[in-house]
Amino acid sequence: MLQSKFEKLPDEIILEICHYLKSFDIINSFCQLNWRLNRTISRFRFNSDIHHLTLHQYERWYSYLLPYTAKYIRNLVLSNWNSPGQIRLFNQSIKNYNSLYQLLPNIKQLRLIDFSNDDIHILPKLAMIDKILIDIDALKPLLYSTKCLLDHYLFCSSFSFKEIRLWVGEGGIRLQHNAKLVVNPYLERLTIVVAQIDDLILLFERAPNLIKLYVAISTFSSNTFRQYVMSEVMPKKLTDFHIQTNDRQALTFDALFVIMIHIPTIKLLSVDIETNDRDYADGLCWTFLISRSPNLKRLYFKTRIWMGTGTTSIDVNPFIESFARAKLPIICYADKRVLYIDTVPYDMHEFNTNMCVTTSPTVKYAKTTDIKLYQRPAYGVQSLLLSTRHEKTSIDDWLYVLSRFPCIQALDLTAINIIDQTNINRPLCLPRLIALRYVRSTKCKINIPFFLLLVMNSSITPCLRALTVMYGDLVYLCKRLPGFIFDRLKELWLFGSDTDGRVIIEDIYLLLNTFPNLHHFSLLIQSSRSINRNLEQIIEMILSSLPNLISLRLICRKSSFKLHSLIDNNTRNDWIKRIFGLNDNEQIHIMINKKEISIWK
Repeated sequence: MLQSKFEKLPDEIILEICHYLKSFDIINSFCQLNWRLNRTISRFRFNSDIHHLTLHQYERWYSYLLPYTAKYIRNLVLSNWNSPGQIRLFNQSIKNYNSLYQLLPNIKQLRLIDFSNDDIHILPKLAMIDKILIDIDALKPLLYSTKCLLDHYLFCSSFSFKEIRLWVGEGGIRLQHNAKLVVNPYLERLTIVVAQIDDLILLFERAPNLIKLYVAISTFSSNTFRQYVMSEVMPKKLTDFHIQTNDRQALTFDALFVIMIHIPTIKLLSVDIETNDRDYADGLCWTFLISRSPNLKRLYFKTRIWMGTGTTSIDVNPFIESFARAKLPIICYADKRVLYIDTVPYDMHEFNTNMCVTTSPTVKYAKTTDIKLYQRPAYGVQSLLLSTRHEKTSIDDWLYVLSRFPCIQALDLTAINIIDQTNINRPLCLPRLIALRYVRSTKCKINIPFFLLLVMNSSITPCLRALTVMYGDLVYLCKRLPGFIFDRLKELWLFGSDTDGRVIIEDIYLLLNTFPNLHHFSLLIQSSRSINRNLEQIIEMILSSLPNLISLRLICRKSSFKLHSLIDNNTRNDWIKRIFGLNDNEQIHIMINKKEISIWK
């Protein structure tokens, strides 16, 4: 075969190659080479996603690539996820700009991943941006002051956002009800986690022209919300409405009904509820809600209704009969505590969003009112959450569920109690699975055949790169698998509770030998007391044992880290030079406070 230069390839081939590369790699490799390549890759200058970059790559992007592409950038992604401190570092670099728009004159969308309390100074610079997406760092709780500033700049300022995503972790965001009402007539799409239901009603007042709303309600409010529900404050254009909560008392069926009859414009309704309210299990209640919603075309609901005693399994037959009479296509299944009722099929393509399904291995024994719809393949399901609340299950039950959702990218397995250690025969393939969260196993005993099937078998999970697991579970697993090496995994997220015991050197040594190719390592522990005795030695072990490491994060919920080597700049610089063999400590970005130690290199 004749050899040829890359630039002699047709544009179609070059563009096909670019689809497999990050935007940084495309711009870094091909930008400013010649006029033809600049023209060919022009579309990739619009999106600047600097997610997953090393510190050296980030510095090259900011110093050399950004000046060439700033006027073209429409979509910017900044992330602290695997680049701890990136958002703050970027904001410090543009401190002389009053607005991000001055640096990026064509920016339309900004995404901030793992936003934290350290990043609040970027908020005043969001003017002239149409779409702002903020995902809060789940490892660190937001301060009350940070939540107030988010509320102020996103909903109480003069910024005319058209779309906002504010995904807050624990507790949601409590809006400032006493603040002066500021109306944003341009806001049409909103995704948010609010603290209570009255925060939702306040959002209706602030954004009267909402068309699409995806809201999660975090906690129950003892105050009746009916006093806030008035026709004049409810949205007049809302067509797509998704509402969810994991608080069993946060949203009764009666509350949902009241909201729905005051928003008659809704065409698509999606409900994802964990609840104590048995009205959600009554087909007649749903029929009545549908009859009072004149424009409703599609209804999707996923309900987890707590009604069992924990001693005997719940009989699903009366509920199947109720929904069969209502002519609603559902599947119904249960364990000893929770009744699951989901509409079928698992298809939310009309919402134009990725769907998360929360279910149980007992779905293998489900009954349905429409077998044809139930057998349709899932569509648009990106994340799957499975839990058995430590009830005894078989491996085959779990595999049955996974086989029904072959296109998931994230899998969350919790409260696992798999009793059999038999060989696995059911065929399974999860070609898009990137992240596995395996938390927590009964008695810390991870089921070895099931775990190895998901983590070690590259024909089943070829794209798997991230694992989240409890610290005690993983240490116990590694001790049961001497000599095993999980070299496929690039990201490891460990969580330690008080029951996981102390973090000791021998166990860290075992983990590092088992996961030798990690790029990102995070450890969240309940109390710093479990690690302070050996903290410096453990950090040095991790940094010296993982040659491909890009980021390291240690976070504690209680007490404070005690790290004498990094307490001031001089000792910190000496420590960096010794560990990394560097002459220029600017190549390592370190963040240290009482609750966190983060290193990005």
